[in-house]
Amino acid sequence: MSRPHSYLDVLARVLALPMSESLASSDERFHAASAGTDALIVDVERRRYNRVPDARPLSFEDAAQDGVAQAALQLEHRDGVRTIALAAQDDSFWTPLPDPRVIGLPRIVQRHDTAWTSPAPPPSDAPQRTRLTDWLGSLVALAVLAFFAAFGFNALRWSLSGGWNLLWLLVGLPVFPIFGVLTLVAVYTLVRRAVPPPRRRALEAIHVGRDESFRLGEPMAFRVDAMVPASVDGQPAQAPPQIFARLVVQTLNDPEDGDWSLQDQFWGWGEADCTPSTLSGTDERRVHYAGSATATRRTPREAQERWYLELSASREMGVEPFHIASLPTPPLISPYQMVQPPDRQAQLDALLLNAASDLIHKAYNSENGTALRDDFTPDECRAVFTIDAEALVDRAMTTRWYEDRIRTERITSDGCFYMLKEGPAFHLMYTERHETVTVCESPDLRSVVGRYLFAEHLFVDHLAGAEAIKVLRPRIY
Repeated sequence: MSRPHSYLDVLARVLALPMSESLASSDERFHAASAGTDALIVDVERRRYNRVPDARPLSFEDAAQDGVAQAALQLEHRDGVRTIALAAQDDSFWTPLPDPRVIGLPRIVQRHDTAWTSPAPPPSDAPQRTRLTDWLGSLVALAVLAFFAAFGFNALRWSLSGGWNLLWLLVGLPVFPIFGVLTLVAVYTLVRRAVPPPRRRALEAIHVGRDESFRLGEPMAFRVDAMVPASVDGQPAQAPPQIFARLVVQTLNDPEDGDWSLQDQFWGWGEADCTPSTLSGTDERRVHYAGSATATRRTPREAQERWYLELSASREMGVEPFHIASLPTPPLISPYQMVQPPDRQAQLDALLLNAASDLIHKAYNSENGTALRDDFTPDECRAVFTIDAEALVDRAMTTRWYEDRIRTERITSDGCFYMLKEGPAFHLMYTERHETVTVCESPDLRSVVGRYLFAEHLFVDHLAGAEAIKVLRPRIY
């Protein structure tokens, strides 16, 4: 199963559908995924999609049509398997993709579960780690027991012939019942060891309360009250020792090439320990959790963003949260004041040595500041650098900064720029998904070095005069 394309992810969120089983065609133009009970198909090249109800994508095939290989998708329906030649479908089959930059971000799907089921098995049924040698030993023992049980059964069958064969009763009567029972016990033990026990319900009647005020840099309190269910079939119910909170911001990644995608970033964490209590005169076991989560970071502040709070009883990322609640967008914190503006030489060295983040941190924090490097807004970062683009390129040529970055052979990597010299010409190359394209070609080394510098280094494209030098990241698929 391939990684879901960003368009599939955005589409599933807009439609509020759970997505799984993502597939991609050989040329990666078409992507498909299961979304709830339906199938979503996306044409990445033309930015359109189709939703097939009551279907599940099975696989992509390259079907030949008029001598040209075209992608075909196999879908599983209730009445059988259906194959769709995607490239042959007309416009009536497709619907334009909803663009979050136009319609806005999808609303957060809130979740308020009243019960939480632990992914761990009950303590009494917790499976122990079994080595391969233990499995082989158990299988050998089972084979021996089955052999003696079969021998005892045959002894009883032989005694039916009468005469001296009745003596086989003396062997079959004790051997068959004993080893038959032992064989059944061994089979049951193997099956129970192989099949994980069912998950147990750990919390019921969950009620969540939180502080309605939400400010960046200030703790937001939350409280969880719940009841621990009684034991079922002798299996003890145990409340989780902690509840974990995550503050998440959903933003739209909108690069200049138009390949937008949604991103969820965790901006703050918090935890709360369990406090048990029992009502007098009852056997009800109740638990309480009280904690807070603080969003300490200030960036990124995008034009579109949505905040929400997740509560889970486990740190594991695969465990679904039992509570998801939308939060109001917090106001901005007052900007930082620069305390140590860097000189021209420090700016040039920081950009050429990829130490721009350290320079920004020092400019606003001096030597003993507490702000994190990721806390500064894009405008605050740009304010640190006052040099222009031509000065940076001149410095790179004067110091021969480019020498160990020029290659004489093509390379295959994932999402990187590099400079290549072929004959008298210099090339700026870009590679992604084992594909390589030429971004620019020139016999002027300075021109190629400037474009490489502005394509590969952070903060460089914000300098004055960068518009005439910088290049866009090409789209290969």
